Amino acid sequence: MMSHKGSTDDHHSPDFKSTSSLTGQSVILLLMMKRLSIRNYVLIDQLDLDFDPGLTIVTGETGAGKSILLGALGLILGDRAESGVQADESQKAVIEGVFDIREYALTHFFSENELEYNDELILRREILPQGRSRAFINDSPASLQVVKELGRKLIDVHQQFDQLDVLDEQFQLNMLDALANQVQIVQNYTKDFHLWKQNISRLHQWQADQASTEQERDFLQFQVDELIAAGLREGENEELEAEARTLRHATEIRQVLEEAQTMIRQMEGSPLDQLEVLSRAFGPLRNAHQRVDQLAERLDGLRIELEDLAGEMESIAEEVEADPGRLTEVEARLNAINKLLLKHHLSDTNALLLHQESLIQRLNNLDGRAEEIEKLASETKRQEKELMLQAEQISQTRKDVAGPFIRQVMNRLADLGMASIDLIMELDDTGQLTASGQNKVRFLMAQQNGARMVTVKQAASGGEMSRLTLVIKSVVAAAIPLRVWYLTRSMPVFQGLCP
Repeated sequence: MMSHKGSTDDHHSPDFKSTSSLTGQSVILLLMMKRLSIRNYVLIDQLDLDFDPGLTIVTGETGAGKSILLGALGLILGDRAESGVQADESQKAVIEGVFDIREYALTHFFSENELEYNDELILRREILPQGRSRAFINDSPASLQVVKELGRKLIDVHQQFDQLDVLDEQFQLNMLDALANQVQIVQNYTKDFHLWKQNISRLHQWQADQASTEQERDFLQFQVDELIAAGLREGENEELEAEARTLRHATEIRQVLEEAQTMIRQMEGSPLDQLEVLSRAFGPLRNAHQRVDQLAERLDGLRIELEDLAGEMESIAEEVEADPGRLTEVEARLNAINKLLLKHHLSDTNALLLHQESLIQRLNNLDGRAEEIEKLASETKRQEKELMLQAEQISQTRKDVAGPFIRQVMNRLADLGMASIDLIMELDDTGQLTASGQNKVRFLMAQQNGARMVTVKQAASGGEMSRLTLVIKSVVAAAIPLRVWYLTRSMPVFQGLCP
């Protein structure tokens, strides 16, 4: 078991050194890692490593434990965990790493993945006894996919045949931008580019929806026109239904009312006549008995009320008239309103009027969308023009530094026995905007001056590619925040880069 804090005295354990006095066949260079803690992992019971700022190198012979450290490092960077990696299988294994990421422009990554950003990043991986594992970013649970994506931005494991970085077009552009001191400019451009792409996507979606929108607009306009043409009034259907009922029964209403008022006032022995007789009979007794007087007053009230009732019957009878023409008009109007009510699944004209206002508002909104599409189209054109200007400036700056960069790389390659190598970096302006500008990069190589230039991938051998990779990264080390490196080249190559 290994149980260490900082460095170790074990003859077979890794050593932590500066760039001088290096021995061994492989080294680990830690550039921005602050701390690595390992608990219950493989042969390690407990290990806490604190690293000073700058370059730290871990050396050791085969079997010293460098691969275990790299395995632990890989776990916090998203590698899949194998079963049985715990030193004590009844306990969980915990690996935690602390990184200083101030110079790595990762705030956008954390924002996209809804993670809390701190300049000091803590990655933790727990391997449970049951075989399951959990990953954490700044103490927040995270998926392995997100951890792995973040790990690629932090760690560079470099071996003899691991040259993906320098052959990657995006890395080459980032490298030139760092050398040209325009990283922030490109980041601002990238942010504007993504906003432009979002607007383009939104514009295309709106334009794709425009056909169906036009159909919807035509339908809404038809409905609005139909309701406006109907000229509805509040409470109209209730009024018309009442009038229609009166017109349908006008004759019966008039006949009954005329007969009723005649019976009350004009027939011999009518109720009014009888009440008049009773009223006169009670007259002499009004002061004789209090309750009799009250009865007499009630009789007077009945007579007056009956007279008023008969008069109102007569008035209504005179007003009610059978009018077949008007009945036809009312029923036609009711039919028209009822059709609209049935069509819109509503109950009265008040609801129809509210629905009419709602349709008008929706129609106005659709008209507003057409204006929004026009404004957005104009805005995307303005953004594209501005992005093209930015991309042209970025491209020119890259071209200005590409030549000196290549010459510096070739000078260092000459120190490593590759003086005959000829390199060029071509930057073409495609005129097509991307997240990194408008450049297409071609990294070409010839084995000797005057030979035909081909891509570096085609021309370089494994050893040449390894040395070229290390030279390039050493050249840009002062300008771009390099990640953790793991080297498996022999020490003379390394010493050539770090005199």
